[in-house]
Amino acid sequence: MNVTDIGISRMLPRIGVNIAKNANMKLYDHQKRIIEDGKKKVGLWLGTGGGKTRVALEIAEGKTLVIAPKQQVLDRTWELNAEKFGIKLDMQVISKETFRRDWKTLSAFDTVIVDEAHTMFGVTPDTRTVNHIPVPKTSQLFDSLKSFLDKYPPKRFYPVTATPASKPMNVWAIATLFGADWDFFAFREKYYFQRKSGWRSIWLPRNSDELKERLAELLRRYGYTGRLQDWFDVPAQLHTTHYVGLTKEQQKAIAELKTMEVDPMVKRAKQRTVENGILYEMDVEQITPRTERMKRMTKFFKSEKIDYILDRAEEFPKMLVFANYTAQIHAIADALEKAGKKVFRLTGQTKNRGDVIATAELTKECIVVAQCSISSGYELKTIDCVIFASKSFKFLDYDQGIGRVLRADALKKNLYIHLVVKGGVDEQCHKTILSGQDFQEKIYGNK
Repeated sequence: MNVTDIGISRMLPRIGVNIAKNANMKLYDHQKRIIEDGKKKVGLWLGTGGGKTRVALEIAEGKTLVIAPKQQVLDRTWELNAEKFGIKLDMQVISKETFRRDWKTLSAFDTVIVDEAHTMFGVTPDTRTVNHIPVPKTSQLFDSLKSFLDKYPPKRFYPVTATPASKPMNVWAIATLFGADWDFFAFREKYYFQRKSGWRSIWLPRNSDELKERLAELLRRYGYTGRLQDWFDVPAQLHTTHYVGLTKEQQKAIAELKTMEVDPMVKRAKQRTVENGILYEMDVEQITPRTERMKRMTKFFKSEKIDYILDRAEEFPKMLVFANYTAQIHAIADALEKAGKKVFRLTGQTKNRGDVIATAELTKECIVVAQCSISSGYELKTIDCVIFASKSFKFLDYDQGIGRVLRADALKKNLYIHLVVKGGVDEQCHKTILSGQDFQEKIYGNK
């Protein structure tokens, strides 16, 4: 549903957040059904805010291993949730990085839970050669989990994620982890095709509705699926796109890029950074009279996107702003702080991320400016306005970002504002992500 940009906050009545007050929180009907089914090995592909963590804790038995993102380990997210729901479990929680490094030294577990499990489904349609035989090119995380499950088959296995498959090969990975023996090359032939891109050939997903439905059917075979809208009467979620223009300085920089930059992919990437108010460059730094080194420099441009965010900050006491580039995050945050706003930054360099998020949630008026890739594993239920200043190349980041402010225990209207440069690479990325595709994949597919 779209709304106009005029008086935008009046579209969102302030609905109180319904936060549970004790450990005896009732289970929702969809959670009860999963628990009553009693499946020992199944994926929990429930949408963001659907209570996946509690379901996994409820159906786990015996000695339990939880493999989670590093930040959740540091924040003790799983232990605190078990305490919150009154669940006593013999549980060991480790990060995916620790698991990848130490899986060979671990012992057997009765239950294995993998949080944000999509990070473990790293299989590409490309191959590598082992003993002169082509085999699937897989990630170390996938290989580690597959090897561990083969070595110590658990009685219960629960991969947990709201976004299990952004590409067909993720489905092949899921089936393989559940013990299926699908022919990799036959699967690739059915769901992918090859296209020339410069000097190399790349594999791209086939895009027919029939194949998409088939993949969805396979996902349902291996796990429970569903969104908040399937279980609750969710208030309308409002989306609006606000187009911005470019300053003369940005237009000049883009014109120079088109003249000077030879590689079309580099040209496209740099153009999009300029459209978002920044440009990463390399400059020569003089160390000694005889020594020089290349140094990365960041050039900033005045941006209409920041002007728009400043206007909305006067209208909404709390906001969540996503941006793809670290320099853009800091430019937005600096401008907001200069305007007297309380700002919390979430980037890859943010320490004690859990404390930052908890403080932001309790702060009456503030703005959280977050990197697009930091879009899962936390809640900001007291925020009802989300601005996408720019999007990452991944649909998964966008899909996860939507769910930070909409939760089963905080059903309310939320406003999502998409800031887009009309006619630019920025708009191409915006339209691609909203269509459910990855932008990088779309670029290669159009060559």
